[in-house]
Amino acid sequence: MNKPNTHSQQFFEQHQQTPVPEEFKPILITDHFNTPENIGSIVRLGANIGAKKIINLVDQQFRTTKVKKTAGAAYNHLEIVWTNVDEFQMHIPKDYSLIGLETHQGATSVYAQPLPQNMALVLGNEKLGITPEIINLCTQFVYIPMPGSIQSMNVSHAAAVCLFKWWSDHFTD
Repeated sequence: MNKPNTHSQQFFEQHQQTPVPEEFKPILITDHFNTPENIGSIVRLGANIGAKKIINLVDQQFRTTKVKKTAGAAYNHLEIVWTNVDEFQMHIPKDYSLIGLETHQGATSVYAQPLPQNMALVLGNEKLGITPEIINLCTQFVYIPMPGSIQSMNVSHAAAVCLFKWWSDHFTD
């Protein structure tokens, strides 16, 4: 039995986007996430944007059942690395900049300037943010201005804002 085309499948068949060139595909780094569903959402987002890989910083074995369920088919569309703080940098090309999406001293609005084309985007723990070890490795920090009464956002939503801003900076007319 053939699956019916959804509205989005029909739309994107007619509105094809040029893929991000391999040498510029972003890398996403999850820094000690607690919620596997958030990692799954980041994997799905990575497949949406055409990321090079997802690097998950963990200190212990991490069950991936919920990650895979949330990511769906996206789980098999990009490289997913499980590593620790001591080894994660070996998975990042030398010409990539570590950009922290964080409300850190000196952070600038994600809209203030173009993000680096070769970007490894660091996403912090849902409650504690980016760990101090990784903070010290970041070359730039960006935040998302929030004019409403709540100044917090789910980490996968914040990553989406930042990544599609990056894509708009470099790959749209």
